[in-house]
Amino acid sequence: MEVRKRFKKFDGTHIPDIIEYIKEYIEKCPYVTISLGCDSVQKRRKTTYAITIMFYNTDVKNGAHVVFFRDSINKIRDNFERLHKEAQYVHEIGEFLQKELEGVYVRGDLNETERKRYKFHVSKCNGEFSHVSSFDEYGVTKNINLTPADRSIDFKLIDLHVDFNPVENAKNRSNLSYKIYVPWLRSLGYRVFAKNIAFAATSAADLLLKD
Repeated sequence: MEVRKRFKKFDGTHIPDIIEYIKEYIEKCPYVTISLGCDSVQKRRKTTYAITIMFYNTDVKNGAHVVFFRDSINKIRDNFERLHKEAQYVHEIGEFLQKELEGVYVRGDLNETERKRYKFHVSKCNGEFSHVSSFDEYGVTKNINLTPADRSIDFKLIDLHVDFNPVENAKNRSNLSYKIYVPWLRSLGYRVFAKNIAFAATSAADLLLKD
């Protein structure tokens, strides 16, 4: 089935056209942040992927609205290949949404606070601020310095969330995928969020894979 016809709401309601749905949503809420995420799980004979689109207004902070679809394919036994497909999903659907929304939607969510939040996240992924606890992140983020270049970056219309870990350790199986795919996706102009704040992947998509 064509991507634009695959999405549905959490109550099971089918969305006839995801592009028209997004257009209607941003008309009502022009300052919304739109994030695309993917996560996957291994079943007995299948690998199931959950792809989500999350709408969140950072100013209102009243929760997120999420739509999704699931895809099951023959089981992928290699972990790196399975994660490769997660990156492939967010890339391909992200490019589809970008193309369809260009000229229709102008991001109004990238205020100074939001740009500082993303700069902090990228810096933390790169090994800076590793000493900062989650309780102290707000204060540190507030004091992040934005350069003129930081303020002028024209990010793509959709943020991408990936369930990859930027921290390398013995138990971590997704760090190699982070090293390969996150720099690539960022080079294409996307804001890319990884663990632990890639909510469209680590929370929404993960929830859809538990049944």
